Amino acid sequence: MGKRIKLLAVDLGASSGRVILGTYNGSSMVTEEVHRFANTPVQDSGHLYWNVPALLQEIKQGIKLACQAHGEITSLSVDTWGVDYGYLDHAGKLLDSPYHYRDQRMGKYRNRLEELLPPEEQFRLTGNQPDPINTLYQLFADLQENPLLQERADHILMMPDLFLYLLSGTASAEKTILSTSGLLDAGTGDPSSVVLGRLGIPAGLIPLRVEAGTAIGRLLPELCAELGCGPIRVIAGASHDTASAVASIPYMEKEGVAFISCGTWSLVGMETKAPVLTPASYKYGFTNEGCYGSGNRLLKNITGLWLLQETRRTWAEAGEVLSFGELSTLAGNEGAAQSFIQPNDPVFSTPGDMPGRIAEYCRSTGQRVPETKGAMVRTILESLAQSYAAAIQELEEITGEKVRKVHMVGGGIQNKLLCQLTADASGREIIAGPVEASALGNLLVQLAALGELDFSRAAEIVAASETLTVYRPINDNRGE
Repeated sequence: MGKRIKLLAVDLGASSGRVILGTYNGSSMVTEEVHRFANTPVQDSGHLYWNVPALLQEIKQGIKLACQAHGEITSLSVDTWGVDYGYLDHAGKLLDSPYHYRDQRMGKYRNRLEELLPPEEQFRLTGNQPDPINTLYQLFADLQENPLLQERADHILMMPDLFLYLLSGTASAEKTILSTSGLLDAGTGDPSSVVLGRLGIPAGLIPLRVEAGTAIGRLLPELCAELGCGPIRVIAGASHDTASAVASIPYMEKEGVAFISCGTWSLVGMETKAPVLTPASYKYGFTNEGCYGSGNRLLKNITGLWLLQETRRTWAEAGEVLSFGELSTLAGNEGAAQSFIQPNDPVFSTPGDMPGRIAEYCRSTGQRVPETKGAMVRTILESLAQSYAAAIQELEEITGEKVRKVHMVGGGIQNKLLCQLTADASGREIIAGPVEASALGNLLVQLAALGELDFSRAAEIVAASETLTVYRPINDNRGE
């Protein structure tokens, strides 16, 4: 066996963060979670913020534990969800705490922004679906509330770039994470002069852009001394977590193949050569974001296992604690769902009594209210599967390409019933795996940046490293 390369993927999700060790032997990757920690936003004076100091300490602790247990670490990279950012001042210091995307300040300025830059025009210019959580809306709100930011701030850094800066001292703007911002021209990938000019956002706020998979420096010497580790290389990988997840998909071929990245949120999409900016793409709610290497991710956000997570939490608070496996078993013992919900309905978007909301939705739409826990879970899972199938049909209409197979990745694929229901609802073969898609894609991009992997072999590495499960439709519901 040849040399073993050890890498760290820092994956910051909606509720928790993880530092994952990847060990590569030239033909496969073994992953191990070395540190898990909460990622809980801070509430202060009616606003919601990222807890950057606490997260940085946890990341450092993960690096320290990995080095103590596994010796020399070659490199690390960070991925998070899109849209959020922090400001650096002219001395390179973080200005204030970065806002969390669930903060509500954007609502006050949404109408004004959309008067200056109507939603359909935003989409045509940037390829991103207009949404108040987008960086564009957040920046506009910040500058309206605090015009002095134009003088105080040197530039913004998207959240993965901010953590990489705090670890390495090098500021850069990685393209896949910046592609979620609503600030870039869909054709060139450069900051849109029309968007920035129309909204009065200084172009200088966006720093030097780099491609995904760029080695930007090494861990700061003072951090190496503090953590007892060597000069670990710091890499701006595919820093958007979905870009990393898509980089891990073990395609044998890409033509006629869609993907579902399934977790708290679900992303249903397809890789295309260029952004798809048609009226149909806008109407159906698809957005365009960057891929590792080149190309475009045409995808749609669908509320995912958040529905099940909140349902489980509500029942646990009432004294009945059930594992996700137990919930899936209860649903599997039920017959077909008698009622369906629209997962993206705003009524399901915030924390609260999810079973009560689902029951009320069913009553208000003239459907049978699920009477048992199994029936409630079955309604959730079948509704998700139906929404995935509908998005796949929309993809076919938008692209003119027949979808023959679907790769399903992420933690949600551990729910085997959801995978089978998706195959049944879509009438298509589902290839499930890997589970740790974002972390694995993060690690693979690092290997390519280090010159240790020809990325054309990535699918081969994933297939050798992960168990892939194929689900075929038992009942083809497409009516073909």
